[in-house]
Amino acid sequence: MAGVRRWIADGGVAISVGAGTLTDAFGVVGAERVTAGHVTVAGQNGWVDAPDVALRALGGTRLGVTGPPEETTVLARWQDDGSPALVVRRHGHGFMIVSGVDLWQSIVRIQQGDPVDRDGEPAADGSAPVDDGVLKCDDGITLCYESDRAMPPGPWTSRPDGRDGLGPVPVFHRPHADLWRQILVQLLFGAAGRAGVVVPWLYYWPSGVPAVAHLSVDSDRNVTEEAETTLRLFDEIDVRTTWCHVYPGGYEPDTVRAIGEHGHEHALHFNAVGDADIATWGWPQLRAQHAWARAMTGHEEIVSNKNHYTRWEGWDEFYRWCVALGIRIDESRGPSKQGNVGFPFGTAHLSLPMTGPTPGAAGYDGRLDVVVLPLHAQDLAWAAHESVRDVILSQALAHHGVAHFLFHPVHLHRREYVRNACRDVVALARQLGMPWWTAEQLNDWERLRRQVGLSVRRTDADALEVVARTARPVPGAAIDLVLPGTWTESAVTVDSTADAAVTHTAAERHGRTMLELGTDLPKGTTVLTVRLSPTATPATPATTSGGTSR
Repeated sequence: MAGVRRWIADGGVAISVGAGTLTDAFGVVGAERVTAGHVTVAGQNGWVDAPDVALRALGGTRLGVTGPPEETTVLARWQDDGSPALVVRRHGHGFMIVSGVDLWQSIVRIQQGDPVDRDGEPAADGSAPVDDGVLKCDDGITLCYESDRAMPPGPWTSRPDGRDGLGPVPVFHRPHADLWRQILVQLLFGAAGRAGVVVPWLYYWPSGVPAVAHLSVDSDRNVTEEAETTLRLFDEIDVRTTWCHVYPGGYEPDTVRAIGEHGHEHALHFNAVGDADIATWGWPQLRAQHAWARAMTGHEEIVSNKNHYTRWEGWDEFYRWCVALGIRIDESRGPSKQGNVGFPFGTAHLSLPMTGPTPGAAGYDGRLDVVVLPLHAQDLAWAAHESVRDVILSQALAHHGVAHFLFHPVHLHRREYVRNACRDVVALARQLGMPWWTAEQLNDWERLRRQVGLSVRRTDADALEVVARTARPVPGAAIDLVLPGTWTESAVTVDSTADAAVTHTAAERHGRTMLELGTDLPKGTTVLTVRLSPTATPATPATTSGGTSR
């Protein structure tokens, strides 16, 4: 412990999630345990940005602080009693950062929900009647209906020909897991900056892409005329979707073929609502329906799935089945009721789910090899009031995530105002710079970026070497660097060992200004040498070919 104290006193920064022997040595101790609560982040604290809502926290402890108050900054407090929840303690030239909030449990449980073995508790205002006798994803929501929802901002003008009686209701308007993730990222980059360390980060999307949008289709009813109307609409607005096919039946062969020929992805819409012979929950049923989808579409690889009615049971068993079948991405986790739209699972980000504990083991096994794509709203203007559209897009954009909208052909076929709502959301996302990707595209990109390794070493006072290693080529990679304060007003020159153009620009990521390097990474190792001179901040992208950017 004496060695850690000396290291921090000499300028090191340590982050601890939870209090214990290490934090005791710096006068920060754990007090009463907290099972669930809310935390309010202080504004203008010099470390993290304060969200405009109290954040849901699942697990943790109230912190006690001893010693000189001038050496302590309380970044966040438990809402119910004001006790410290996130503390920075100065020690010599360094800092000890202590989170009383169990960040890992909070993020995972908000994103994955709790195990589903019974109906969830409905919202008191009647807007989310999840107690409907059908087990589904939003029976396991861990966010709070009373505290974590709000009415969409207005005013909102309803469509004259819109659905009678459909008005705005409270929605999950903030992605709580993403906000916790942002706080952690800001702490990490803040700690690195104070310690004089430059940490590289591979951005979520290709260079120049602020966020992504996704449109999925559920083939409920399998009516040819409804599919034809939907295909014409998607051709008109030039969008490619993930088309989830539901058992039993399926479209006529010509319709199935047209879906693929028009550029849409064939996916499974696993049916476990009990309306057909194998339409029940279970591994044999999923395996049989997956085989049916492969045969019906003529595609050997069906890599994407969404569960009909967002059906769900247990916690991780369905993800285990996906891994066994070769389903690479699942987009079931979202709302089934109007009052649950927005971010009921607290995220706009792709993730890999955690596994539950193995019987007899002390803890969790790790992550499962299936990408989780959150769902945010179904059938704008019919099942969800359009006022939620801008909430979803703005938050996905703010957190550099994915905005996922689902439409059913039956409503697109029958109702012009639903078609117009689809037209509008596709156009608005594009205006915001968000491209529309299929689930297969999202899966491929996420897995590609996760296999990239980055490191940084300083070669002299004004130069860094960024080393990228990748087993597969990565087109349009965006590498972000948070530079020390003395470098933020610098002109930048970048040399690359790869024969590829490099762009550099100042980019806002997670509330921080970062130097973003955009380039194609070939297979193998690429070294980018970044030189900085104290002139002007790079405000617009600069590009040169042949591996050098000025």
